[in-house]
Amino acid sequence: MAGNSGGRDEGRLRRRSLLEGVGALGVTGLAGCIRSNDIEADGPAEELIQEGFEATEIEPPFETTIAITEGTERSRFAELLEVALEDTGFFDVSVSEYKWTTYLDRLNTAAANDANALFIVSWTGGWDPDDYVNVLFHSENHTPDGLNINHYTSDTVDDYIDNGLEETDPDERVDIYRQLQEHLVADSPVSFVRVSEASHVWNADAVSGWRAYPLESGTYNAVYAPWAGVYTDLDGDEFVGDLGSDISATDPVSMNDTASSQATQLVYEGLTGVDFDGSVRPVLAEEWEQLDATTYRFTLRDGVQFHNGEELTADHVKKSFERYEGTPRESDVYDWYETIDIVDDRTMDVHCWREYGPFEKRLFDLPIVPMAAIDGDRDLESEPIGTGPYRFADYQPGDHWRLERFDDYWFGGSEGVPATPPAETVRLEIITEAASRQGALEVGDIDFSSGVPSASLSDLAADDAYGVDRRIGGGFDMVIYPLYHGPFTNELVRRGCNMLIPRRTILEDVYHGLGRPAYVPISPLLEDYTDEAFEERIAEEYVQPT
Repeated sequence: MAGNSGGRDEGRLRRRSLLEGVGALGVTGLAGCIRSNDIEADGPAEELIQEGFEATEIEPPFETTIAITEGTERSRFAELLEVALEDTGFFDVSVSEYKWTTYLDRLNTAAANDANALFIVSWTGGWDPDDYVNVLFHSENHTPDGLNINHYTSDTVDDYIDNGLEETDPDERVDIYRQLQEHLVADSPVSFVRVSEASHVWNADAVSGWRAYPLESGTYNAVYAPWAGVYTDLDGDEFVGDLGSDISATDPVSMNDTASSQATQLVYEGLTGVDFDGSVRPVLAEEWEQLDATTYRFTLRDGVQFHNGEELTADHVKKSFERYEGTPRESDVYDWYETIDIVDDRTMDVHCWREYGPFEKRLFDLPIVPMAAIDGDRDLESEPIGTGPYRFADYQPGDHWRLERFDDYWFGGSEGVPATPPAETVRLEIITEAASRQGALEVGDIDFSSGVPSASLSDLAADDAYGVDRRIGGGFDMVIYPLYHGPFTNELVRRGCNMLIPRRTILEDVYHGLGRPAYVPISPLLEDYTDEAFEERIAEEYVQPT
């Protein structure tokens, strides 16, 4: 976030009233067929597209492309989308595949370059509804400073997002985010296509008691997360898993990819944790209480050590938060943080500059680091140092990441979790191809994988040699429209395209039933915000009218 003080002042302004009447944006009852330029619009979706083309004065067929990364399941996804759009007669579509780095550059510069392309993209949210909407749709988060790829701008959406962040009453937050989701679906800056699953497979002879964490970033929490009451039994001293890509960063203030988060999940810890069912649990904070609307008092656990021997104090927390200023992850803290008053070494008052609904869950994503990395010469990019149950051992780019058990870890054991992590070492092999990850599992090179091909899951689940756990996750696949480029500047065109997407065919043909069709941006993992009845209503009103 640029200009923190300005952001705080704006946040203190009185909340603007939410706009009502989203239903008025719903699909109108267009009847019959419309002909233009020898193209016949057949059905509600094509009629919307026809009306949008006429409003933008663009003659069909309009030439455009679907951009994807090469060598992935998205090739078939793109083919199905291409056919759906071309069958209308309004579009002439091609598919362009790019290497990941090239694709990422095109994605991040699409609006600046007026790119005439639809992008198929995956996104992973978290345990709070804001994770699914803010960075993707708020007008302050246009690329390159955020991930609002197509530079979507809506004062109404901005109001919903801002108010949702500042609302602390659970019922009021649910109401705000449901209205927000309905508005986004009606406006269709993107099409939400599939909710993904966390699908984990392991060698049943080597691993038992594994639980799939719903969010990809927390995949390896299942190895040993005593704060969540979870650990995994192992046959042997080393646990071997996999990563789907190389690690790009290991300093929390710059980490922004799944592999980096997975690799460091057992190294770093925050004040709180979010367990496998979405409940907030104490981690480095032993307890806390809310003193007023914007102030929280935390008491730290006694005797917590960092991997370099430092003992955790309130000053570590204060300075760990404040080192985010001016970094790529600045908004993680400065969207709410004002200051910390230190009462004593283990007690502190955290002051927020505004009421902040996701506060307790946000702390899960803010690792506390040692003074040697804050004020000293220890570089967390070369040697990550935290308070977790495992400490960094070595990393060979393109090959493996290895951790070793931290013998001075703070947890003393409980009835359900042993005091000592079962594995002495954790090694994560870097294997980029899904088929190769399955092959490594089958020949015994790894004990566990979170990335085998979706087509193989049913067979593996039926084989007693393997264990499989599948859970709806926090990720989804979406199609991003070029809002800056006609005819996609018109919401009727986008809504018509949204109705045409063959979600169930994509789910079965591309992902072999892994996941479920998506119609709204917030994952059903957060069922208060996206329950079955709500999603069905949105789908029937905006996406599947007949």
